[in-house]
Amino acid sequence: MSRRTFREARRYLLAALAIETITAPLRALKGRLLVGVGLACMVFFRDPSRTSAREPDTLYAPADGAVVSVDTAQDDWLGGQEALRISTFLAIYDVHVNRSPAPGRIAAAEQTPGGFVPAFLGRARDNHRKRLAIDDGPRRVVLVQYAGMLARRISSWAWLGDRVQAGQRIALIHLGSRADVLVRAGEAEALVDVGERVRAGVTPIARYMGAKT
Repeated sequence: MSRRTFREARRYLLAALAIETITAPLRALKGRLLVGVGLACMVFFRDPSRTSAREPDTLYAPADGAVVSVDTAQDDWLGGQEALRISTFLAIYDVHVNRSPAPGRIAAAEQTPGGFVPAFLGRARDNHRKRLAIDDGPRRVVLVQYAGMLARRISSWAWLGDRVQAGQRIALIHLGSRADVLVRAGEAEALVDVGERVRAGVTPIARYMGAKT
């Protein structure tokens, strides 16, 4: 757990401490809740350091987890054109720190309220979510982060106007969640298949057409 993720985890630790304090006269929990929440936070909010060579013309996984779909969709931030969409589901045991899939400047950002259905379901795209458009010259990549049904919170570390590098930490989605990467169809080809496990900032998920391999 890094200092940054600890700041996010402490809300849960403080809640557990408050419950322990209130119920102390009953001698029911005896510190077990606080210890349990502390151990859970060490798992849920871990933030491993990762370094790997970044290849040009390549998009990287924004999150740890399993690829649940590789399909096409339309996105108004991509001119309403058909886009290649790669979706990753994060289970509660996965690292939940999200990383930028590409270098560039965050040219558009929005937060949209919504429901909180399980993130592995297709209708989770109507959940509470944050969306970023990352521009690198004429290229644009859209990243959509979806909250899950448990903590229902996304903490952002990069927002509108910021410059980011591929693999840079940009957010933390609390507990179970989902992340989509979209790029104009015909500009890039997918490098992953449904069911494949990926690691944020490490696993290449798409490469621009015509790029040298």
